[in-house]
Amino acid sequence: MRSAAGATAAEPALDSFIEWSRELRWDALPGATRSMVKRELLDYLGAALAGRAVAGMPAWLTALTSTGGRPDASVIGGPRAPAHLAALCNGYFGHVLEYDDTHDEAVLHAGAATIPAALAAAQLHGSLDGRAFCEAVLAGIELTCRLGVATRLNLVEGGWIYTALFGHFGAALATARILDHRPPVLRDALGIAYCLASGNHQSTREGAPTKHLQPGFAAANAVLATLMASAGLEGVRQPLTGEDGLSRVYLRGRLDDRRVCAGLGERFEIDRLSFKPYPTCRLTHPAISAALRLRAELGEDLGRVERVEVSIGPQAHDVVGRASPERLVPATRVAAQFSAQWAVATALVHGEVTPRQLIEEVPPSDRVRACIARIECNADTQAAGRDVGGCTLRAHGPFGLHQVQEKHARGHPDNPLTDAELLAKFNANMRIAGVPDTQAAELARAVLEIDDAADVAPFVTRLAGAI
Repeated sequence: MRSAAGATAAEPALDSFIEWSRELRWDALPGATRSMVKRELLDYLGAALAGRAVAGMPAWLTALTSTGGRPDASVIGGPRAPAHLAALCNGYFGHVLEYDDTHDEAVLHAGAATIPAALAAAQLHGSLDGRAFCEAVLAGIELTCRLGVATRLNLVEGGWIYTALFGHFGAALATARILDHRPPVLRDALGIAYCLASGNHQSTREGAPTKHLQPGFAAANAVLATLMASAGLEGVRQPLTGEDGLSRVYLRGRLDDRRVCAGLGERFEIDRLSFKPYPTCRLTHPAISAALRLRAELGEDLGRVERVEVSIGPQAHDVVGRASPERLVPATRVAAQFSAQWAVATALVHGEVTPRQLIEEVPPSDRVRACIARIECNADTQAAGRDVGGCTLRAHGPFGLHQVQEKHARGHPDNPLTDAELLAKFNANMRIAGVPDTQAAELARAVLEIDDAADVAPFVTRLAGAI
C-alpha cells in the first residue's frame, strides 16, 4: 500500500499534462497544428517503410518476435506480434535511417517512440477512430518535446539520448490515452515508465546498431507500462522532480519543470518540428546544407579546393565532428550518419546525401576518402551549446577563400520543407521500399486523411503489409 507521503506527492508538470491531454479535442486545435500532426505521421511512416526495406528483419528481431505471445499488433513487413514487440520493431525501423523528424531546440526525434507505441496501442485497443489516434500522438510528442526544451543539459554533458529518455514519457502518455485514460492510470503509466527509462550515447560513440533501437525500447516499455498501470500496478508519483527523480538522477538538476507546461494548450512544440532532408544525424545537417551551397557556388572551382574548414557548435562537434577513425573512414552506416566529415565530403562529391549514399558510400569510395582528407572540423566556442545550431564552411584554393554560412539547415521550421517536398521525400522512401507509385499515393492519401478514419487498425495492418 502506498504511504501517505507517496499518496500526496505532487508533480505539477505531469498533473497539468494529464489534465490537458484528457481535455484535448482534435476539432478544437488550430488547423496548422492538425496539419503538422499528419505531416509528422507521413514523414515517420515513410521513413519506417524505407528503413524496414534497407535494414531487413535482422535475426535479433526475429528472435524476439518468434518467442510467441498474443499477436495483437503488426510488424512492418513481418509477423504480427505482442503489442510491445511490434512497437519495438517498428520503432527500430522508423529510426534506422536517421530520416525521421527532429525538434532542433529539444535535440531529439519527437515521434520516434510515440508513433510506434501509438500504432501498437491502436491495434490493441480496436475500433479507435483517427481523431483519437491523432490526439494521442500529439499529446505524446508534446510531452517529449517539452521535456527536451525544458532541459538545459546538453547531450555531451549528460551522455543521454533524449529521443529515448524523454520518449519513454511521451510514448507512455500516448499509449495510456489510447488504452485507458483514467487519471490514475495515466499517472501510474508515467511513473512506471520512469522506472524503465533509458537511452544513452555510447552506441553513437561506437557506431553500434543499438543506437537506432533505443526509441523502440522506449515504445515497447511505454506499452508495457500502460498495460501494467491499467491492471493496477502503481508507479512513482514524482518521476520528474522527486528526490531521485529524472531531474536529479539523469539531468543534474537542470530540468525546469515549470517550462514543461509553459503555454500548454496555447502553443504547440509540434509546430516547431524539423523534417529531415538527409538521412544522417541532425547535427550534421547545417554542414551538409552549407556544403551543397558551396558546391553550387564554386562551380568549376570545386575541383580546385585544397582545404575545407567546417565550424560547428561544441555539442555538434563532440557528437559528429571529432576526427576519430570511425568518422574519417566510417565502416558502418551508423558511423557514417554520425560523421560530419563523411557527410560534407559526400555532399561535395555527389551533390546529394540520400539513403543511396548510405548504401554505396559506406565504407567511403576513394573519391569521398580523398575529400574527407581535405576537411578540418572545428568547434565554434561562441555557438550555442544546446541547440542543433548552424555552420560556417570555408573552402581554400587557388581561387582564394570562399565562405558559406548556414544558420538553419533545410527542414528547420524557419527554413522548412514544403508540402510538395515532404511528399516527394515520402514517395522516394516508398520507392526504396519497393512500393509501386499508385500504392504509395494511396498510402499518402490515407495518412493525410487519417483523422477521418472510423478505425485506424485496418490502416495499420495495411501499412505493415505494404512491403
